[in-house]
Amino acid sequence: MNLNDISDPNHLEESEPITRRAWIILIVCSSSMFLLLLDSGAMFVAFPFVEDHFSDQASRTTLSWIVSGFFIVMVSSLLVAGRAADKFGRRKVFLSGLVIYGVAAILGGSLSNIWALILLRAFQGMGVAMLSPTALAICLVEFPRNRRAYAFGVWGTIGAVAGLCASPIGAGLVEIFNWRAVFIFTGLAALVTLIAGWIVLGKDEEKRDETPIDILAAILATTTIASFTLVLVQGQDWGWSAPPTLTCLFLFIISGPALIYRNTTHQYPILNPEIFTSRSFNIGCLGSVFCQIGFFSIYFGLPLYMKEVWNWAPLRIGFALIPLNIVPLLTAAIAGKIVDKQGPRSMIIFGGLWSGAACIIMGFWLIDSGYTYLAIGLLAYGLGAMAIGNTTTIATLIGVDDNILASATSGSYTGRRLGSALGAVLAAAIVGNRIGEDFADAYLWVWVLGAAAYFLGAVVTFLFYPKKDNILKERDIKSFPYTD
Repeated sequence: MNLNDISDPNHLEESEPITRRAWIILIVCSSSMFLLLLDSGAMFVAFPFVEDHFSDQASRTTLSWIVSGFFIVMVSSLLVAGRAADKFGRRKVFLSGLVIYGVAAILGGSLSNIWALILLRAFQGMGVAMLSPTALAICLVEFPRNRRAYAFGVWGTIGAVAGLCASPIGAGLVEIFNWRAVFIFTGLAALVTLIAGWIVLGKDEEKRDETPIDILAAILATTTIASFTLVLVQGQDWGWSAPPTLTCLFLFIISGPALIYRNTTHQYPILNPEIFTSRSFNIGCLGSVFCQIGFFSIYFGLPLYMKEVWNWAPLRIGFALIPLNIVPLLTAAIAGKIVDKQGPRSMIIFGGLWSGAACIIMGFWLIDSGYTYLAIGLLAYGLGAMAIGNTTTIATLIGVDDNILASATSGSYTGRRLGSALGAVLAAAIVGNRIGEDFADAYLWVWVLGAAAYFLGAVVTFLFYPKKDNILKERDIKSFPYTD
């Protein structure tokens, strides 16, 4: 069974039935994205209180590693986690990720040492990396070939629910209890999901890649992605010409080409190189990176604007971002049905153009008129974000064989996460340390950045992403071309 079948006209005449088991597995597996979004949104509210609690133990720079350490470990572990899932079984890796995340979260909410908390946040990042590619792979293979984009749309709806709930839940837990409750709540949620997954998923029955994992390639992959992510996340704080930044950049320059050489010449590559023979995968990833830059430049920059220009408190900012998730919540499943019938290309082009135009309108006109007008703009912007968000991922996976779906998903997710980091870094670089009116003037260019990234994503997709009929002509990606 191959994901490119969702674009086969022969499969679009009749809708194959979706089993009850498929829906149950979708709910269980989508918990990984729910946990990630809940963690991010709740930490957004809780972090100032965490900072106050540990202010006598560490500097603000050290405390920032509570957030950046989680992100860096998560991104740098994705490729290895995807390869491990294809070899050892997706169920095992998925459930192990829930254990690691849940235990680390509960311990993080119980201990009072800042260095222990930073370490445990890194373990949480590792747990999420094990969840992300495996959950989607487990889920999609349960759905009929011509209904997978619809399943992904429902997946996106659950993500939108998480986006809506994250900040209010985090704020409520901090208000009623304290910041520790955020960690314990997410940890318990992970363990509940673990029990459900243990009951529902059963044993892995899919064919596995029994070839050994190339340890050197795994080390090179982790080093390459971690060093590049460190440059993106910490470069501005360290200084772009500071020794730590230059050291990470040097590691990236050395390990990156070494990884490519090792992966293309070794008998058992860490990431199947034939994945990159699929134009839908390559262009889908590139378009996804551009769109993630656009989304996260706005998503990261807008709270800063509300804080620096409007002097809003974190709780108010959290609730002010809710309109961004309302339209995706209501329309993601419908978009999935459209993609099932028409393919992802037109949806991504529409989403990129719509989102880019919305950024221009909000940045040049609506935001200066107050939050009411901005909220209307965010509602409209959400339509474009919905059209892009899940569709760019499904666009990368259309030509990928089910047996290596976890590895391909991990590659796609790595690109998305790096794009999100780059968007946040560029937004931070634009506004710098400005405050007040100076911040407002500089922030106009964040809107321009977001619009430009969205437009580029749409243009790249229009020019290079294969049309629906041409996707079928792409060569099939063999699951195990290097086995003896």
